Amino acid sequence: MSPRPTNQLRTIVVDLTPVLPGGENGGAKVFVLELLRRLAELAPQTQFVLLTQAAAHEELAVLDSANVRRLMILDPSRPPALRSLGKRIFSRVSAHLPGRLRRVARRLAYSLLTLSNRSGSRSLMQDLKVDLLFCPFTAPTYFEPNVPAVCVIYDLQYKTYPEFFAPEDVAQRDRTFTDAARRSATLVAISNYSRDAAIAEGKLDPAHIKTIHLHISQHSLRNAKRDETILDRLQLVTRKYLIYPANFWKHKNHEMLLTAFGLARRSGLADDIRLVCTGAPGARQQWLKQAARGLGLENHVLFPGYLANAELLALITSSCGVIFPSLYEGFGLPIVEAMATGVPVACSNVTSLPEVAGDAAILFNPRVPEDIAQAILSLAQDKELTARLVQAGNLRAAEFSNSRLMAQQYWEIFEQAKRKGIQSSILLGAT
Repeated sequence: MSPRPTNQLRTIVVDLTPVLPGGENGGAKVFVLELLRRLAELAPQTQFVLLTQAAAHEELAVLDSANVRRLMILDPSRPPALRSLGKRIFSRVSAHLPGRLRRVARRLAYSLLTLSNRSGSRSLMQDLKVDLLFCPFTAPTYFEPNVPAVCVIYDLQYKTYPEFFAPEDVAQRDRTFTDAARRSATLVAISNYSRDAAIAEGKLDPAHIKTIHLHISQHSLRNAKRDETILDRLQLVTRKYLIYPANFWKHKNHEMLLTAFGLARRSGLADDIRLVCTGAPGARQQWLKQAARGLGLENHVLFPGYLANAELLALITSSCGVIFPSLYEGFGLPIVEAMATGVPVACSNVTSLPEVAGDAAILFNPRVPEDIAQAILSLAQDKELTARLVQAGNLRAAEFSNSRLMAQQYWEIFEQAKRKGIQSSILLGAT
């Protein structure tokens, strides 16, 4: 169903400046790219202007179309003086301040960062004659009072696990959430779990935030290009390995997975079953490689790094199962992707994952290695169970497979936000 023609949303600016090349943005990037493609199809009368940073500008050319264009406005390789000043203030001063003043320094540093990013944005918005600002990565950095904004909330992990973040990162994330809640006409949460957390932590009016689940086309996934040569390059055998498709962030809980994999091997897991942990390389990946070596698993656990979509899809579909022991998810797109391609899933029973997985996955406590080990054994050995999971997963994935519906739901939110903006202008006497 296409939106009714309207002259209220002629130009929508989409802030993609947080997008990085490769897989650094995780599942959020996959979702945003799919959503923007669908929105462009859904509303051909609307011009979508994508604000980008230099590092990802060319990669985002895949979105270019008759009504979509990119505008590079940020080059982090040449940071403005205000941003550098903000970082120096925090790093040099905060360590010597008591708790309350340290929080003040964090807020100041973040304010200077935001101010530097916003430099010149007002004239940009005016020049583009913007009707709506869409912030799919939460932060309303380029907010202007006369332009309604819609911001997406993924999760509030920093509230639950502040120890997983640097102090300045916690401060920035908290300010981003506060700004999004205060400045947006409407917030969108990617799961009911994230919506409930945002309402509780931000003391939000429930009417101010709506849930729109992530969707990804099941048909597109099944027919997407696969690079089967990746199996030979990694010396893997079809159905003889499990895969964890996740970046190496602390909440992804790789340490517990390695421990559980070792337990499973001691509990009867076949010697030829391997574990593949994909994700962007870095210091933490190297640390986990050393941990695997220390557990005697160096010949059984692979860390192939960041993979192209065709390679990753081939690895997932040829595996005997996806194991997903994350401690915190705002949604959990990889488990839907696995289900959509006919792969059995075992995942954590916390945060949004039970909401998304339903009864189509083995659920386990991600803090109990014995529970994870049992899930590993079930995926590798219980053919009757995995057959049921594949069948249930196919039905479950279909519930998150209508990306056109997702785009329609966002479009309705955009129209509501624009109407709110018009009503506010009338009340304020603005013209």
